[in-house]
Amino acid sequence: MDGLWSVPLITIIISAMLICILLMYAIVYRHERGVRYFVWVLGCRVVYAGSVILEISRADLASKLFFRNIEQTALVFMVPLMVLFVLDLLGLDKWLRPRWRFGLIGVFACWSIVIWADPYWHIVNSTAGLVNGHLVMTKTPYAIAFNLLCYAVIAGCVFALVRYIRGARPEIRTAGMWLVLLGSIPVMVEIMKLAKPGLAPWLLPLSVYSGICGIVMFWIVWRKRLFSSVPIARNIVVETMHEGMLITNTDGNVIDSNRFARLLVGGAADSPILGRSSRELLAAWPEWQHACLRMEECRVEISSDLGHEKKSYMVNVYPFYSQRQRKLGTITIMIDITEKQQALEQIARLNQMKDQLITAISHDIRDPLAVQVNLVELLENDKRVPDRADMDEIINALSKQVRSTYSMVENVLEWFRGQRDGIALHPESLPAADVVEEACRLLLASCEAKQLTMRIEVDEGLRIDVDREALVLVIRNLLSNAIKFSERGGMIRISARAFEGRVELSVQDDGVGMTEEQIRHIFDETRFDSTIGTAGEKGTGLGLLVSRQFLRMSGGYLKVDSKPGGGSCFTIVLEDGELR
Repeated sequence: MDGLWSVPLITIIISAMLICILLMYAIVYRHERGVRYFVWVLGCRVVYAGSVILEISRADLASKLFFRNIEQTALVFMVPLMVLFVLDLLGLDKWLRPRWRFGLIGVFACWSIVIWADPYWHIVNSTAGLVNGHLVMTKTPYAIAFNLLCYAVIAGCVFALVRYIRGARPEIRTAGMWLVLLGSIPVMVEIMKLAKPGLAPWLLPLSVYSGICGIVMFWIVWRKRLFSSVPIARNIVVETMHEGMLITNTDGNVIDSNRFARLLVGGAADSPILGRSSRELLAAWPEWQHACLRMEECRVEISSDLGHEKKSYMVNVYPFYSQRQRKLGTITIMIDITEKQQALEQIARLNQMKDQLITAISHDIRDPLAVQVNLVELLENDKRVPDRADMDEIINALSKQVRSTYSMVENVLEWFRGQRDGIALHPESLPAADVVEEACRLLLASCEAKQLTMRIEVDEGLRIDVDREALVLVIRNLLSNAIKFSERGGMIRISARAFEGRVELSVQDDGVGMTEEQIRHIFDETRFDSTIGTAGEKGTGLGLLVSRQFLRMSGGYLKVDSKPGGGSCFTIVLEDGELR
């Protein structure tokens, strides 16, 4: 006890007191995320420092061994507590459930029991004795292996902390790195003690002297308010928010950003854009770049390809000022407006389709109805003086007009029905020949009027799984177009074949055919162009649109092969079909 108040020992006591000050400050914020476990880490560190002081002040071997065991126990428990601190700080709550916590701490508690039972088991220390009044111990291979495991775990924790701190704001990042560096000094001392056991008498006080770093750590923590929830909440909120944030300084260099912004301007969420110039990063968006460099308020819409998807953003740039109203840089907020932009484009397309549909109905349906009214008036005027030849001609013309108008109205109604949500088809296994014959029967009169030959080449054993009414409508539309664009005396061929689980049903004519541009137009769902037929027939332009719509709903599609003057072949491809 004579050397109790020696200068080295007083220095050790002061170092321990500095650690206590940091512990008390942490206790104030013990309910914050991460801090609650860090308090226990500091508590173990205080126990370790106190035990070192008491060991140095004792002269007998038994007392030194007792306090050395306390030191080792404190160091052992610091490892799982450090792991829990990092998990809590990173928000990995699923690993903080009671069974995981107690399981982790229990493993190290078992080793603590081994430490205290070492006089009987001799698992931790192979030798222990006093050399010049200092306790010197030699570790067994088991103890060395366990210590290396502990240092590997601590190294993993340090790595996770560094990665976490790198994603923080610059001022938090710098302070956090200093804390990690200062906190690693005692760990380095312990590693040296393991590597050089003969230096343990000199390294033991040094491990406590490093507590002087505690006052520096305390100043950093207090100055940056690192134990408060503000920095942590900022990271959680900013990194998980659905808007992008990019901050540049007076030189236009990036000083902070979140994941959303890094993904947009850097191409990846972990892209290193800190310190890079906005001249380089924002070169693709001159207005945004100009606003950041001039530190001016700006609002602009931009687009960017992220992966295989094109995105639209509303970019708002705001300058920020010092207390003396001097510009310090800009803050950019990026909002994803892709869905809104798509909705606006959809509304624009629907408005265009509405206008075209109204035009089609007003011209292509009103005119045939006017003709029908005139024909009915002729019948009314001539009914008292019947002329059989004239009457037959009028009736045939009226019949043709009524059928044409019916087909137009049905296509319009089916198109409207197809726009409703929740429409459902009812597929069933059907003979393809029956469906084709039903569709052809409705248009025999039109074929005979233009003296066309209709040839059906469908195997009686071919069956398809499809909604009957939908397929009849599609075939009738294709036949109607074939009749419309065929010259008088021409031929229309309807065929079907099955292969590899698919059915292809074709309607082929030898009419006027189409150019490549006309083929592109008929597959454009925003167009309702209707071409006049070879005999002056008109339409709404909705027939093929309705047909493609129902084929998509049936799991099929439509393909076209046509050349000007060489006729056209429209093929319905259905995925489900078989030949029996």
